[in-house]
Amino acid sequence: MTLQIIGLCRGDGKGYVKIRTSSSPDELTAFINTEDNDSIQCPVISIGFPGEDKSACEKWGDFSHKNSYESVVAVPLLDNTKLTVHIKNRNTHEEIGTFLFHPLFSKVKSRLTYHERPEFASQIRGIEQRRISGSPHTYVTGIYPIDEQHYSCRFHVRYPYFGQKESCTISVYDAAAHKLELKPIVLEDSLISDPHDPTQHIHELVYSIIVTAEQKTLCIQAKPASQDACFTCILPPMFDGFVNGALDMTKHAFNDGGYQIWYEQHRATTADIQNQRRVCHSWTEKDKPLISIVTVVFRPPVEYLQALVKSIAAQSYEKFEVLFVNVSGNGEEAREINDTLAHIDDPRFRIITAENKNIAENTNVGLKEAKGDYIAFVDHDDVLEPDALYRYVNVLHDQSDADVLYCDEDRLENGHYTLPTFKPDYNPDLLNAYNYVTHMLMVSRQVLSQVELSPADVSGAQDYDLTLKCCEKARSIANVPYMLYHWRVHQNSTSTNPDSKPYAQTAGKIVLQRHFERTGLQVDVSDSELPFRYRNRYINEATPKVSIVIPTKDHSQLLQRCLTSVLEKTTYQNYDITLVENNSTEQETFAYYDRIQDQNEKIKVVTWPGTGFNYSAICNYGAAHCDGEILLFLNNDTVIINGDWLDSMVGFFARPEVGIVGAKLLFPDNLVQHGGVWVSADHVGYLSDMLSDKDGGYMETMRYPYNCAAVTGACQMVRRKAFQSVGGFDENLAVVLNDVDLCLKIGQQGYLTVFDPQAKLYHSEHTSRGRDEQDVEKERRAIDEQARFYARWDKTLVGARGKYINRQLNQYDGHYKIRW
Repeated sequence: MTLQIIGLCRGDGKGYVKIRTSSSPDELTAFINTEDNDSIQCPVISIGFPGEDKSACEKWGDFSHKNSYESVVAVPLLDNTKLTVHIKNRNTHEEIGTFLFHPLFSKVKSRLTYHERPEFASQIRGIEQRRISGSPHTYVTGIYPIDEQHYSCRFHVRYPYFGQKESCTISVYDAAAHKLELKPIVLEDSLISDPHDPTQHIHELVYSIIVTAEQKTLCIQAKPASQDACFTCILPPMFDGFVNGALDMTKHAFNDGGYQIWYEQHRATTADIQNQRRVCHSWTEKDKPLISIVTVVFRPPVEYLQALVKSIAAQSYEKFEVLFVNVSGNGEEAREINDTLAHIDDPRFRIITAENKNIAENTNVGLKEAKGDYIAFVDHDDVLEPDALYRYVNVLHDQSDADVLYCDEDRLENGHYTLPTFKPDYNPDLLNAYNYVTHMLMVSRQVLSQVELSPADVSGAQDYDLTLKCCEKARSIANVPYMLYHWRVHQNSTSTNPDSKPYAQTAGKIVLQRHFERTGLQVDVSDSELPFRYRNRYINEATPKVSIVIPTKDHSQLLQRCLTSVLEKTTYQNYDITLVENNSTEQETFAYYDRIQDQNEKIKVVTWPGTGFNYSAICNYGAAHCDGEILLFLNNDTVIINGDWLDSMVGFFARPEVGIVGAKLLFPDNLVQHGGVWVSADHVGYLSDMLSDKDGGYMETMRYPYNCAAVTGACQMVRRKAFQSVGGFDENLAVVLNDVDLCLKIGQQGYLTVFDPQAKLYHSEHTSRGRDEQDVEKERRAIDEQARFYARWDKTLVGARGKYINRQLNQYDGHYKIRW
């Protein structure tokens, strides 16, 4: 007997063939020869365990005896070709036998096996995944969209480490076993402790390959230099499952198809409105400000206007007046509108007939007639929730100095509520990119009396103009975190058709330019790739000096790659680099220090006198040994992408209120690693991670600057004055959360933290130090430091809930998901 097939089944992208041979499994090797003169090695797995009792072996399905051995061969499922599997003696290279793995036959045979011999199928299916300890193995962790046609397929490779790192060769095959010319991207390369034996180590590599939508059947083979190869397969259903999983993970509220159900559960009911009216009647007159609602009416579809009137009349808070500035004219096309307005039987509604000039001046007509303590603005074709004014007044009871208020909004399209925008609290950098406030803007008479009304040349962006002016003067600004405004979608609305008001694009740019002029800033405002969104280039003629501080230990190739990218790409010139040497042992590292200092006068090396690893102490030491008025803490495993990265980041410091600026960090496969940091009680995480770099993210925060709770220390720019005011990094937080702690401390001093998506870097995180959770001592230290951090900040974080992520969203997810 040389080779006997006992049975087979299929599952999870592989075929499993149980064989009987006269050679033990340890002596066997199996492989497939491809048409490209390549080979795919197939693992041969022993069923029983070494030295195991015979009866126990038989329970596993191993009926080997003295003259024959049973084992399982795992074969890739490549259904576009027949595979001939060769079994050889790995020592003598003698061929023991071959068998054909036929796509159709194996599928039929597998179904029969599951039906007739389910126990047998369960014994052999997935056996190599249950016996991975001590052998090379690979597995896919996710497939993420890069664009409409390309995806990043992420997979891990693990194999034993025998005292020296060995290279690994990656080969990828299609459904016909043809080798694909795909270049694997190394995302991580580290040594980890063997979970089954902490005295041994495993070499772990994390890869990405960029595949197209047509490449849904893949066989990925990993071959360590001196060890057996391993493979994993992806079939179309698995491919789609991974992609759908990625889309679900990164889906934010704006794209949530279940929003209408959520909204039905969270909007005010008839009973709520009745209860609110009782509450309002119990308030004293002092607690009931008069609210003026200003609406310019110019020939909307009459049913839209009627819906607006109905929604305002239904308000549970009843102390309001409505000023309809009717500029529809007297022609036949305006007759229905004029009739509708004339038949409003509610003394709180005032109709002001005016000449149609432009939206800015038309709005000003209403503002001049308004008598209210607060003035709100509603478009003539939109709809309010009946508790809108009640919610606003409630906020005023808690925040009486609020001069600017706004709420959450969605789109109303053919009776369906869609595309919700759950807004953060006042976010000045986001507002400097576009008017995220929009609806329903309400301002106090006190602040309105301090600003000039909008001129005619900003028509189409007059609301943006007024918002910026009032925010400049406001005592405080309040978000009303409820879905209270429905922006109607129709052909003549900018909600769906930006081209319907082309003049508004230019007006918005004028508005923003004047805002910066009023605040004493030199800024070049330009259009961006999206309508009504703008790019701002801050002009700081002083060009402050930036000191880049890079902690480093060995890994001279990583450091060289980082420094080369900084020196060759950076267009901003007033900077220097301080390398903080931290207990390196490799001679090449010190040789590189000597070379790089000789070659470039911008670079110097200082040696931290401490032992072990304390990121905070190392960075503090580096900051003390440089003189830039702006500090940039940069990891040695980063690579600059765009040359104006430093110009962009430094620009924000033209504004004295900015304390920290962070960059957009990408994995080498162009997925987002860091889009800012969210911080909640007992938890911290990255914002918008695993999105494609091309994805704008929630509220376009991956395209435009915005304020967030914190940014990562991998690329963290800090105003030295602010850094020193809080004592720098907390050296009790040696490794984890020191960067977040710094942002929160500086935030308490009144400074802003800005995420700048125009500064982009690649970051190979965990390459230089590995993951803390993969080392027992590192993990223990990390847990202690996390406990210290949360003990310090939890109460503050609970009080700040909703500041950066709306209260209606999950506070423990960086993808802005609806909180059900």
